[in-house]
Amino acid sequence: MTQKKTWKRRLFLILTLAWAVVIFWFSAQPAGDSSQISGGVSYRVVETADHIFGWNMTTEEQMMWAEKIEYPIRKAAHMTEYAIFAVLVLLTMGCGENVMKRCALALAITAGYAATDEVHQLFVSGRSGRVTDVLIDSAGALTGLLITAAVIKLSRRRRDK
Repeated sequence: MTQKKTWKRRLFLILTLAWAVVIFWFSAQPAGDSSQISGGVSYRVVETADHIFGWNMTTEEQMMWAEKIEYPIRKAAHMTEYAIFAVLVLLTMGCGENVMKRCALALAITAGYAATDEVHQLFVSGRSGRVTDVLIDSAGALTGLLITAAVIKLSRRRRDK
């Protein structure tokens, strides 16, 4: 392995471990704190949409809609953080030969981390470990890996032409 590839893999390993710490940190937040963050994001999404589209909703209407979209926003955040994690795991392994096998391994590692993260949440105030969350996290990882594999395949086709 060349020195440049070794340097890149070390960098991706550091980024992967740092991202794992970010996920752990979010999971270590008590339920109230976590809900406050996702509720705040949901409210800002509704507030921004109201401003852009000129709906002129009252604060109470904005709060009602924010509550309705909080769950999907929370789950989309899960999917996104695990998509990023899976891609970082893949990049740490390298994208040489057998990309699909490496994607499968990255997915397995990510799903394993998601499972341990749910176990971790069993020990956090107000949180619970759910199999459905592992599946949602894994779906996010799979999505990120499929997009990455497609980009790699397209870039290789262009390069080979």
